[in-house]
Amino acid sequence: MTYGKKAIIFILTGILITVLTLALLTAATFDIKSADTVLGIMYHQVLKDKSVAGEYVVTYEELEADFKWLRDNNYTSYLPSEIKAIRQNGGMLSKKAVILSFDDGYETGLEYVLPLLQKYQLKATINIVGDYTDKYSELSQKEKNLSYSYLTWEEIARLSQYKNQIEIGLHTYSMHGFDSTRQGCGKNPGETDEEYRAILYSDTARLINKLGEYGVFPTSFAFPYGIISQGAVDTIKSTGIDIFMTCREAPTIINDDTIIINRYNRAGGRAIADIEKLYLSQAEGI
Repeated sequence: MTYGKKAIIFILTGILITVLTLALLTAATFDIKSADTVLGIMYHQVLKDKSVAGEYVVTYEELEADFKWLRDNNYTSYLPSEIKAIRQNGGMLSKKAVILSFDDGYETGLEYVLPLLQKYQLKATINIVGDYTDKYSELSQKEKNLSYSYLTWEEIARLSQYKNQIEIGLHTYSMHGFDSTRQGCGKNPGETDEEYRAILYSDTARLINKLGEYGVFPTSFAFPYGIISQGAVDTIKSTGIDIFMTCREAPTIINDDTIIINRYNRAGGRAIADIEKLYLSQAEGI
């Protein structure tokens, strides 16, 4: 088979996975009686250079404005483990509940995000990729630059000490790519269910064990690119993780079953007030 034909197959597979993901998530929109509705916001990189703001980069100034807006508009932020505990104990979340998350594990999570969380008394989850952390843990300080560097294992351990502001989440160890070999942690064409589940389980367990070496014990998993294949949630749950984050822009309904957190992407230039407006309009239709 030629490379061109393989590429076409993977593109078509990606489209199919997206359709199936939406179907799975629709099925996971729980019975909302006695349930909580939550606004999930997904960030990636945070930089001070306004010229690089874009789909997955917000400026430091934008982030601080977001945090101030959330505080001034009486939002209460929650960590995944807190949501789980509240629901298990029969409690309810604040009427204005928000889950803040930062994907990929950039070093700016320590330098920029943490101080702002402390300043505005908010909480967030930083979802790390094991391979990225391995690479930057091996580099000298001279080889790093805050504009692109990822957290090291030692920095992750430091962040995890701020339990009132930060939790560390999983974003896979080695399944964050999107190319002809695999798309996120999705199932490949021709891969059996057993093969896929074994690969996903091994990758997830590897990251959990690595974090455990540094005294970090995650409770949540963010799917790269929002790709969720059949059987993925159950496989990851078997490692002890039972809180999941998607890239689906829709209100999150929290009940006592598996917790699946939908998230709105906070791109550079996208006002958080506009995200809230979309969220509220969608929540009214539930």
